[in-house]
Amino acid sequence: MQFAHPAQAQYSVALSSSPSLLAAQQPTDVTPDEVRTMIAYLQKARDRAKQIRDRSPAGSYMENVLSRTIDGITLELSQLDYLLARQPVETSKAMRVRSRMRPAI
Repeated sequence: MQFAHPAQAQYSVALSSSPSLLAAQQPTDVTPDEVRTMIAYLQKARDRAKQIRDRSPAGSYMENVLSRTIDGITLELSQLDYLLARQPVETSKAMRVRSRMRPAI
């Protein structure tokens, strides 16, 4: 991914994939406003996933899948913040609020 503006070309994202996959991908030109739009969308998706996870029974399959999904979205947000030269998003599990339902019987 590259910024469309030449002055911001230095802020391109390096993908960590296999070399054959990298060779097949074409760079995508995006503006900082488009990155901010992506960040807003991902933040809303993460918040919605947190709401659903908080209503699911503790220890359930859904809770585990949503936790991994939220972690992945947080990582993506961190990478986009880095792309915009911001401070990374805090991904510490200690920061999470535990508001789970009681474990399913």
